[in-house]
Amino acid sequence: MAVQTVLACNGGSSTLKLARFTPAADGTGWQQSTRTLEGDAAALLRDFVADLDATSAPDVILHRIVHAGGVGECAERIDTDVRNRIRHWLPLAPRHNGLALSLIDHLHEHLPAVPQFAIYDAGLYADLPAEAASYALPAELSPRWPVRRYGFHGLAHRSQWRQVQALSPQQTTAPRRVISLQLGSGCSVSAWLDGKVVDTSMGFTPLDGVMMARRSGALDPGIALHLLTQEGWTATDLAGLLQERAGLAAMAGHDGDLRAIVVDADARGEQSAAAVAIRQYCYQLRKTIGSYIAVLGGVDAISFGGGVGENQPRIRAGALQGLEGLGIELDCLRNQGGNSQSATAARLHSDNSTTAIYLTPVNEMREMLRQYEAH
Repeated sequence: MAVQTVLACNGGSSTLKLARFTPAADGTGWQQSTRTLEGDAAALLRDFVADLDATSAPDVILHRIVHAGGVGECAERIDTDVRNRIRHWLPLAPRHNGLALSLIDHLHEHLPAVPQFAIYDAGLYADLPAEAASYALPAELSPRWPVRRYGFHGLAHRSQWRQVQALSPQQTTAPRRVISLQLGSGCSVSAWLDGKVVDTSMGFTPLDGVMMARRSGALDPGIALHLLTQEGWTATDLAGLLQERAGLAAMAGHDGDLRAIVVDADARGEQSAAAVAIRQYCYQLRKTIGSYIAVLGGVDAISFGGGVGENQPRIRAGALQGLEGLGIELDCLRNQGGNSQSATAARLHSDNSTTAIYLTPVNEMREMLRQYEAH
């Protein structure tokens, strides 16, 4: 029997996005309806069960799996082996993998006949070049969880890349060298060459890379050693700091919410903690973009996605400030008018820019469906 309804589940640290796909009325493609649940893990599971009880059972269920090691882009039917793999990687993504496992187990118990599939968020980075994937550490350091750059936000970056290709004028060559920025509570940057990612900012865990709302991003490992050995910190203390009390939240408060921080900066001036935090945030993005331009030997297109990337013109402008000499130039009016409310991609670059700059509203759920259809 043909699949009529696909339910995609995308669990975060405090949200659960549910997308229900049904055949479009004209018989081509799918129509999507989306709902977002909020709360802690227990509340998310409770509300998910209520939502499921209020609707007809889907024919297929998809789960975004944040961390499962070096599995590539695919849709893998969940059986005992797949479930055990997700559980094995739980220590490196406890909130995301933990919620996914709760949903999988509940559905297996209450809808055993409905097939469930794992869609791997880090799959995009499974084939990173060795020089980008490796750390300068002994290879045998952690045999059960091999230490390498796994990367994250793969579904979001793939969504951006597709839109960049679609937006490119038909009379020109498709962009070969692309830098995609996924900016939300978590932030990551990826460098693309000929349709493959050659480097990405997140690493062994989603803590690495540029600073984020409540995560530190990359930092001197000696800081962690100092806190553990000289300040009496425990590993639990350190995890709480790096995952919840660092980043923009540590510098400017407001729980790291850039919407509130921007308002605060405007009210208090350029020397305020909020303004300094915004400058550092944009500086780290700009420095990462610059390093990836060096890796790629130039850049043909830059894309912005995620809640911050799609809705904060000030951040987009700050991230690209000073790069005009490299042919990267925003159009001020287009940038100010660019947001994700229309849910369509948009051009942001000026007529003089030799690099295309796009706002690309991310649709991770649609990417999950594409991988399922391709399996």
